[in-house]
Amino acid sequence: MDFWRAILALVRRKYVGLPIVGLAVVLAATAYLLTPAHYMSSATMVLTTPTSGGTLSQDPNKPTGLTNPLLNFDEGLMTTSAILIQALNTPQVAAELGTADGPTTLVVNDGSSNPNLLGVRGPFVYLEGESTSAVQARAVVLRAQQRVRDELLSRQKALNAPPITYITLVDVVPPSTPELKRATQLQLAGAAVVLTVLLGLAGAYTAERLLAARRRRRNDEEPVEPGDGPEPPEPDAVVDPSTVRFAPVARKGTNGTAVPEQVRTQSVHR
Repeated sequence: MDFWRAILALVRRKYVGLPIVGLAVVLAATAYLLTPAHYMSSATMVLTTPTSGGTLSQDPNKPTGLTNPLLNFDEGLMTTSAILIQALNTPQVAAELGTADGPTTLVVNDGSSNPNLLGVRGPFVYLEGESTSAVQARAVVLRAQQRVRDELLSRQKALNAPPITYITLVDVVPPSTPELKRATQLQLAGAAVVLTVLLGLAGAYTAERLLAARRRRRNDEEPVEPGDGPEPPEPDAVVDPSTVRFAPVARKGTNGTAVPEQVRTQSVHR
């Protein structure tokens, strides 16, 4: 409790509270202005099978039946989407797309970072590009889309899959127009405010304690001047019996008349 009372007392002081608040505002504004704004663009794709399915009939007289690709999402497509996502999250692909270093980043997953796809299971490939440039944010998504399609085609060719059974990628949401994101700027500005206030109050509290300790030490070291301290107590009085005298005084009797009486007085030796 004493600590918080001291902090509140420091905050109420104009030469402590106001400078800390002013410095916090200046640093927050500086952090906000110096942090570059970020732009984000995203795209969502889904894997689909051809209308003839994933098998090819060996008998031309008995062709396979036709199906609706949107009604034919099986575990095989989920596995293929996982393979593609893993392939695009390698350092080699990041260097190829220009996201290994620099302000441009790329997120590739199955839509787990997209709030619109939460709770939906499917062979999705979600791409999210972010950069300090709106053009670069959308360009990296376009490059990643083409890289996913090339990866899917090359893997199917490598497995000698019949071309008529090739899986294709369909855009669910094409690359979006880059949106301005200020989350990083706001986070840094908030961090600057919190740190400035905490460090400022901690420094003021420490300085106050040091000054109080110095004042107490100075008071303890100051010499005491003669006469400044309390007067020593008087010694007990000593009565000399030879100096005892009696003096007459008047007191009232029972009938109200004054009656003389001897009262002893004494001389006191110290």
